[in-house]
Amino acid sequence: MTDAIIDVIIPVWNRPDETRNCLVTLINHTPGARFIMVDCGSERDTERLLQELADSLDDRALLMRDDSNIGFVPAANRGFESSEAPYFALVRNTSLVSARWLEPLLAYAQEHPEAGILLPCLDPGEECDVPTELERGSFGAMVITRELYRQIGGLDEGMDGGVWCLKDYTRRANAKGFITVQVPTPVVHHQEEARLGSEQRRRETQQRSIALFRERWGVGGSYILHVPKGVEVELLGEKLQWLVKGARRDDSYTVLLPASLNQAAQQAGLGKLHEHVTLVPLPRLAWDGMKKRLFDKIASQKPGITPVTAVDGIPFPWSERYLSFSELCERIKARYQ
Repeated sequence: MTDAIIDVIIPVWNRPDETRNCLVTLINHTPGARFIMVDCGSERDTERLLQELADSLDDRALLMRDDSNIGFVPAANRGFESSEAPYFALVRNTSLVSARWLEPLLAYAQEHPEAGILLPCLDPGEECDVPTELERGSFGAMVITRELYRQIGGLDEGMDGGVWCLKDYTRRANAKGFITVQVPTPVVHHQEEARLGSEQRRRETQQRSIALFRERWGVGGSYILHVPKGVEVELLGEKLQWLVKGARRDDSYTVLLPASLNQAAQQAGLGKLHEHVTLVPLPRLAWDGMKKRLFDKIASQKPGITPVTAVDGIPFPWSERYLSFSELCERIKARYQ
């Protein structure tokens, strides 16, 4: 056993300049870590670089080698299996971390044991100013807790090695009561890995991964809710928690609400509970036709979206066909059975 608080796993296949830059920033900005470098059959210059760094780090490094490029996900799983710390991070060898990138992630994990997968702020990426639950992690950089790994194991090597593999890992985590959260941190710069192989083979792999994901987890729905005037922020918060549960099962929600209520929700920290629960304020002084045009615009951008009235007994104002909130909750409950 080591006394490192976190093991940082870096799969490597060539790209010596990017790899050196990645490892130097990690070493400089990740105190108390051990570095597990998984060399996937790199050429001699990269192999020499990794050996030099491993030698200089002594017991703060573990260098593992394969004779061929086994792929990012299998290499990551090899690193997971060799990890001994309470947390481990997975970082691409093209990512660059900043000072104190890790501390907010570990602090959040310690305060929120349900957070099994934690992401820093990533560039390029969406604005990252408050903790927000996400549908998946990122191979650019993410932290996984030992307890989550103990319960669900590693990544699925039979999937695409990208989006659907990550979505599947989060769904497996959700099934055990864990969530994926992005936490405000100093920015980690990352870039996607160059895609290898033929376009047709990549497309076939993606289609197979989508089919496997949907077979395991089903297909989520898309909903647009109308919140009428008079709803208090406390009641809105209770309703949003239901939507978060649905979002963890691949649903997406757009919530139209009075501008004053939206302001109160933002102040109460309800604005970014989950990336697939979006609050949209209705214009303050607009007449009903303008509000309907906003609804029509959103509906046209999301074919098949289902209107929902957020308060039972109050009709949805711009559609004759809609669900009550109670009916929506029943759908969400059914996804958990």
